[in-house]
Amino acid sequence: MEDNFKEKKRPEARVFAGLILVCVGAALLLRNTGFPLPYWLFSWPMILILVGLYSGVKHNFRNSSWIILIAIGGFFLADRFIPDLRLAPYFWPVAIIAAGIIFIIRPERNKWKYLGEDDKKKYSAGDSTSSNWKQTGSSGFSTDTNDWLTVNSVFSGVNKNVVSKNFQGGKISCVFGGADIDLTQADINGKVEIRLEVVFGGTKLVVPPHWTVYNEIDGFFHGVDDKRKFNAAAGSTLEKILVLKGSVVFGGVEIRSY
Repeated sequence: MEDNFKEKKRPEARVFAGLILVCVGAALLLRNTGFPLPYWLFSWPMILILVGLYSGVKHNFRNSSWIILIAIGGFFLADRFIPDLRLAPYFWPVAIIAAGIIFIIRPERNKWKYLGEDDKKKYSAGDSTSSNWKQTGSSGFSTDTNDWLTVNSVFSGVNKNVVSKNFQGGKISCVFGGADIDLTQADINGKVEIRLEVVFGGTKLVVPPHWTVYNEIDGFFHGVDDKRKFNAAAGSTLEKILVLKGSVVFGGVEIRSY
């Protein structure tokens, strides 16, 4: 049954991955035979650029992780290619400024996109029920009553307690940041998906023990640690399926059940 929910791989991504391997192998062969090749071809910034291109092709360039990887790789590659530029000292200031711009612009746009029509009216009118969007408790977690989860963590940490009884899935983006999402009070019907984009960050998901979780996350220098303990009394059911998709680069995802 699990195979039925596996994401079909794009043939373009498979071909592109093959071309990358062929090119890397050819470059290594030429270097070992004494053929003069630029030293920067075998540097770690080139690895980031290649991984970014592959991630973009695989996900039809819908995610943002490929842009971040290519930008970081290109930044340090330019510093190596033209040493007189000396760009390395400016990386963190530029990265922080860019993260600040993203942090200001993205959350409001994404939040409005996934609100229902009734919620939009309440939010625009300043209805008191719209305050349920975020209510911070003593535990430091904010309560999210929406059916769609949207998390943008850039150089920061986000803690959310999802309580929707008709949870539809969502998207979690962590760039140099982290997210702690508690789904133990949420409920789903059938299959829902959460797409993750984690770059130099981490995400912790706490799910009910009776949910079936399928991990379809790929990445580079990443880890997905499933620390759930099987509960014989609760068991797992194919009536409640959570599918985790997306990519993790230099980061990790932890799955737990209290």
